[in-house]
Order: sequence, then structure tokens, then C-alpha cells
Amino acid sequence: MKTIKIALLCTPVVVALGCASYPDQPTTQKIAETMVSGAYPGMPAALVKRSVQDRSQQICSKTGETTLSQQETAEVAQAARTSMKYPASGKLMGDWKVGAKLSYDGGGGRIVGGKVEKRKENGASCSNCHLLDPREVNAGNVGPSLAGYGAQRGNSEAVVKYTYEKVYNAWAYFPCSNMPRMGHNGHLTPEQISHVVAYLVDPQSPVNKK
Repeated sequence: MKTIKIALLCTPVVVALGCASYPDQPTTQKIAETMVSGAYPGMPAALVKRSVQDRSQQICSKTGETTLSQQETAEVAQAARTSMKYPASGKLMGDWKVGAKLSYDGGGGRIVGGKVEKRKENGASCSNCHLLDPREVNAGNVGPSLAGYGAQRGNSEAVVKYTYEKVYNAWAYFPCSNMPRMGHNGHLTPEQISHVVAYLVDPQSPVNKK
């Protein structure tokens, strides 16, 4: 019993010493960011740049019980709106057949054998998180189902523009959401996004068939 009591008495001291050995939160964050940015030596500059948080990511990285203020939420949304770029053609709705291929293509930006894979273009990988074609049996469920997206909303100019901007940078409408900022981070081009939009809203797309 004496041995147990001594061990218990010593435990708080060990814990206290262990906690005291860690740096403060800002220092810990800086160390972590340095580790991330240096994790992929020899990578293209554009990819390495993405390991450094932009202002919106810094705001969205608040943890614990901390919630965003109205000012911070507005700042993230405004920055997202400012980031929007559109196809040179001005058409926000492209070819749904091209969009279908992109939506199920998970390639692009992956590191294979210590190097970034060489591809003509990246895929959108929408199916990893969403149900698209209502006839699918196996589909992602991290995000909401998009089956019947256009059938429910129509394909008006306003719907097409909203859908385009949501794919390009969802934070314009839902600050800090888990939806990847496909256009903002350069993973998809404006033209590619227009094809994904078509896959979602075109009445002929399988997404809108029962």
C-alpha cells in the first residue's frame, strides 16, 4: 500500500513536469506548420504553397469551443467571393458528359513514388463525398446527396451561377465548410467546373433521371 500511495503522490508531479515541457500554442502551431511545409521536399512550388494557410484558413482553423465572430464569417465569405474566376467563354454550364467523367475521376495532385503524378488534368472526385446518379449503389456520403439536383432546382441562370460558385469556392456561401475550394486552390480550371455544373443541372444528365 505504501508503494501505491507514493506512486500516486508522484504522478501529479510527473504530469506537471510533462505539461510544462511543451511550448505555448503559437509556438506549437508554428512548429507544426514548418513540419507540414517541409514534408514534401522537391515538390512543385504551387503545391508547397498550399501547405501555408491563407487568411481564411487561419480563421477557419479555430478549435475547441471557439466560434467564428460575425466579422470573421463575413471576412471569409467576402474573400471567397473575391476569389471567383469564370470561364473565358463566359459559359458557366458546359458539357454534362465531360462533367460526368470529371465527377468520378479521383486523380490529380497525388504524390506517387515521391513525385506528383503527371496528368493532363485533375479530376473533380465528386463521387467520393456525394451520391450523384440516383441509380448508384455505392456512393460517398460525407456530403449531401446530389441526386436530382437539377430536377429539384431547375437550370435557371441564377441556379447555374450559384452551382458554379459553390464548386469554385463553397466558402462564399458556407464559410469554413468541408467542401474543397476546387477552383480557388487551382485543382480544377473554370472550364472544368462548368462541365461539372452541367452534370449537376442539365436535364439530360443521369443525375436528373429517375
